[in-house]
Amino acid sequence: MNIEEYNFLALRTAPDCDQLNSNLTHAALGIAGEAGEIVDTIKKVVFNGRAFDRSALVAEIGDTVWYINLLIATLGTTWEEVLTKNIAKLEARYPTNSYDHECSINRDDKKEAAAMVSVCRT
Repeated sequence: MNIEEYNFLALRTAPDCDQLNSNLTHAALGIAGEAGEIVDTIKKVVFNGRAFDRSALVAEIGDTVWYINLLIATLGTTWEEVLTKNIAKLEARYPTNSYDHECSINRDDKKEAAAMVSVCRT
């Protein structure tokens, strides 16, 4: 499934995207809640000796993506814009296109913001 197909199918189960404040809150709280479930799943493996359940973790990631998709739709943007701007920011942060601890710590926020602005809005 590609992201456009997912977007269409997932939004069938979303509230009316014209309710800006309500959907922003719903999406933000949903992302936080699902992220907490991801963290809790990993915590139970690392600290409680529970067996790693890949399927459960994939399901929680899917739930998180649903809320991110709702946020994207509510903002009137697209996955393409979000992903393109994220890559532009990462390329500005990591000039060698590889993780670098120093670059991660010593970020140039202005350079990253400029890189995202230079990417056309879709």
